Formats: sequence, C-alpha cells, structure tokens
Amino acid sequence: MYTSTRDVVIGIVCVLAGCGVAAASVHAARRTRNWLFLVCAVGGLAFAVGVAGQRVFPSEDAQRLQGTLASHHTPGPWESGVQIPVIGVDATPVAVGGFLLAVVGLSLVLFFEAVPEGDRPEPAPLEPIEDGDAV
Repeated sequence: MYTSTRDVVIGIVCVLAGCGVAAASVHAARRTRNWLFLVCAVGGLAFAVGVAGQRVFPSEDAQRLQGTLASHHTPGPWESGVQIPVIGVDATPVAVGGFLLAVVGLSLVLFFEAVPEGDRPEPAPLEPIEDGDAV
C-alpha cells in the first residue's frame, strides 16, 4: 500500500508533539509536585504510540489470504479507525484516546491549580453600614 510523503511528515510531527507534551508534563509534575500533570504525560505518550503503531485495516496479508472476508473482521485498536476531517488523516482509537486523556489532564491541572500565597490579592475592607442603608 502506498503512503504519501505528506502522511509520513504528519505522522512524524504528531509523534514529536506527543513526546514533547509528555516530556513537558513530566518536567512540570516534578517541578510543581502536582501529580495531575502525569495524566497529561500518559495521554501524550498514548497519542504518540497510537500514531506510531497505526496499521491499515484490513491488512494486505489478510486480504491476500482471506480475500473479501478480511473486510468483515472487527478492527482492533491499532487499525485506522477515525477520520480527522481538518487534516484528512486516519487516527487509531489509541491515538484519539491519548489525545482526549491529555486534554482531560490539562483541564484537571488548570481547574485544580493551587494559587501561591504571595499571589493572592487581599480582599478589600467592607465599609460600615449606616442606618439609612439598613433594610
């Protein structure tokens, strides 16, 4: 089966991006001691592995041995499964799951990020209530 140069370049960029996300997440987890960054790291690694381990369904060997019956088998997690419309490539369920796990991890990190004590603004003092303002 022919693979275009465009597909190879997109695959390389995706694997580098997944590995970069994983490395940055592990560094941030170690620096901030926030273990939620590790969820992003696992998602980035799963994305990179899903892109690198992608296979075509049905494979050429299965088509040669089984003929038309090969297309009736159930595809596994490593076969091309999801069409991404913007860039026009197929993604495996492992890669899509890794991407979603990285996004969920980033959401958790941003949602539960602790604000350091020195950066918290002091609340403004309340003015006393006068008799005319009381209800």
